[in-house]
Amino acid sequence: MDAAIALVQENCGAELAAFQDCLDRTTHPKNCERARRAMNLCTDAKVPAIRLINEQCGEVNRAFAECLHQNPNDPQQCLPQLRAFHDCSEEVSQRSQSMLASGEERRSA
Repeated sequence: MDAAIALVQENCGAELAAFQDCLDRTTHPKNCERARRAMNLCTDAKVPAIRLINEQCGEVNRAFAECLHQNPNDPQQCLPQLRAFHDCSEEVSQRSQSMLASGEERRSA
């Protein structure tokens, strides 16, 4: 997940910063829907690994979001779901980097 975050920062840093600033200024994340959408549009366009993570880890991410919704005052309850999402996203990131690297090796051969 660290690699994916670094890619988002590199390619969509302004959108990520705007979303984070919004979250820092509000107690209701729904107030930041516009900034979240802008960040998502940017990552969909510029960071293919994020699109793959969303596609392949969507169910795990939904379970994490549902847990947070059910436990708003005790997010610690959701650490197993967060760990599962982290593990899934790391696996997808590593696979996509391996595929990208093997494609580059074929082109240069």
